[in-house]
Amino acid sequence: LVVAGRGGVPAHATAAVLNVTVTNVTAPSYVTVWPTGEGMPGTSNLNLLPGQTLANLVICRIGAGGALTFANKLAESDVIADVFAYLVE
Repeated sequence: LVVAGRGGVPAHATAAVLNVTVTNVTAPSYVTVWPTGEGMPGTSNLNLLPGQTLANLVICRIGAGGALTFANKLAESDVIADVFAYLVE
């Protein structure tokens, strides 16, 4: 998901503050958000159960190409990400 340079986030932003919501979950799983271009961390941002709609605040450094990477390794789901703040170093 490209966030830098879009939706009011300046191209030089270094991190994003997001509300990440997951819905329509098909099996127990987890969602992880991390800077694009880096390895996936060993921690999750949301832990999911089937049928849940769950939201969590996520603060993530912005990676290559001004983007964030999302993964849900164990189930299908819909992921909604609302960027409502950013950080600049």
